[in-house]
Amino acid sequence: MKIPKFLKRKRNIWIIIILVVVVIIGFLIFGRGKNTSSIQAGLVIKQNLQETVLSTGQVVSATDLALSFQASGIVRQISVKEGDKVYQGQVLAALNQSSALATLTSARGALAQAQANYNKLVNGATQNEIQVLQNAVASARVNLSNSYDSALTTLNNSYTAIYNAYSNVVTLQNAYFFSADQQGILVQDNKNNINNNLISARSVIDKANSPANIDLAMSSLNNYLNGVFNSLQIVRDQCDQGSYYNSVSSTSKGTIDTQKTAVSTAISSLNTLQSSIASYKISLQTAEDNLVAKQADPRQEDIDLASAQILSAQGQVDSAQAVVNNSVIIAPASGTITQVDIKVGELASPAKEVMILQDVGNLHTEANVSEANVASLEVGQLIDYTFDALGPDQHFAGKVLTINPASTIVSGVVDYKVTGSLDNVPKIKPGMTANMTILVAEKSDALAVPSTAIINKDNKQFVRVIDNSKNKTYHEVQVQTGLQADGGLVEIISGLNNGQEIIIYMKK
Repeated sequence: MKIPKFLKRKRNIWIIIILVVVVIIGFLIFGRGKNTSSIQAGLVIKQNLQETVLSTGQVVSATDLALSFQASGIVRQISVKEGDKVYQGQVLAALNQSSALATLTSARGALAQAQANYNKLVNGATQNEIQVLQNAVASARVNLSNSYDSALTTLNNSYTAIYNAYSNVVTLQNAYFFSADQQGILVQDNKNNINNNLISARSVIDKANSPANIDLAMSSLNNYLNGVFNSLQIVRDQCDQGSYYNSVSSTSKGTIDTQKTAVSTAISSLNTLQSSIASYKISLQTAEDNLVAKQADPRQEDIDLASAQILSAQGQVDSAQAVVNNSVIIAPASGTITQVDIKVGELASPAKEVMILQDVGNLHTEANVSEANVASLEVGQLIDYTFDALGPDQHFAGKVLTINPASTIVSGVVDYKVTGSLDNVPKIKPGMTANMTILVAEKSDALAVPSTAIINKDNKQFVRVIDNSKNKTYHEVQVQTGLQADGGLVEIISGLNNGQEIIIYMKK
């Protein structure tokens, strides 16, 4: 290959070398396309980390009782005012007793009615009451007698159904099943079975001359009819076996089907008759029992029941009397009256809160913590309090006392109630707002980086470690993280060393 003349000149060779070096340097500086002004760097440093849960709650008294009257009435007396300390059993307020007295009068009326019912039971029924029950007995007997009268017709119809079945099977046998093959033998056996049922049916029907014999006849006929139906089914099945399938005419087969339907209808009619007679027997027995009970002397258990009703009515009188005697509010525990919402002369409603009794010396806090944070809370964790009433600079300590396992919905968010101790906090009153910082976890002298420095890829975590501070070149290092601390910091368990320069933010 021939070398150009201009390359032979030394001066031109140096120019080419210089141009190549400039291109390489330009590529290193600008070729990667990194804008170092879009990168924020920081250091991996050891520091004290804390993870906390923030919540806002209220100061609550351990004794927090809403007091109300047990009955309605006009307030006659109020013996306390807000701020008064009271002792258990002290009378706090009283009602006018006029409404309670009216309730007592009504209860006494109920007692008088229960006593009258008792007297009526002991004295027995009137002649008019007995006559009504006697009429009911007579009507029930007529209904039962009519059912038995119609039973003979149903029994004879059942016999006719069996007779017709037998006659048609005889005709079928004579026409087709005269051979001593398996089908012929089955037809012969079931014809004999139908005939036996026919003879038995005639026997029991002839004896059906009384209600007891009619009942026996109905029960027996039911069995005979079911036996005949089964035999008809067997005979009908033989009509479709072997050569008989084609030799037995469809008319003959239809005749057997018709007999099956007739026997089934007879069974249904017999069952209906039996049910009707059983129902009328129950009605008659009930009417007779009612008549006997009304005519008989009162049973001891009825007397005991009437006596119990008197006792119950007496209890209502005693309850009303208690309302009259106790139409007052009595302090159920010692404490301080923190609220009075009624005045003398006002109308008090039952169960409507009129006073609040609290133990202001025994307070705690309650707050709702979201489901996202409650999993990290445990009983005994430290709480740092500030109170709106005392300002943000005054801090007080407490501990988590309880975490309610049952959730509540607050503004569409699932929350759990957390209570905290509150000891020796002056000037704090029930209902004040408490700002709670619950210490979940802490670590001292731990390596930490901002959470923005963590890159998640393929279920792994990485941090970009800077190789050249000036050019901001870097390489990625896999790390293991620990505590997710406050202030957006993340503990680094492995992968980094103290003092390493890292990228904490890179604009994409």
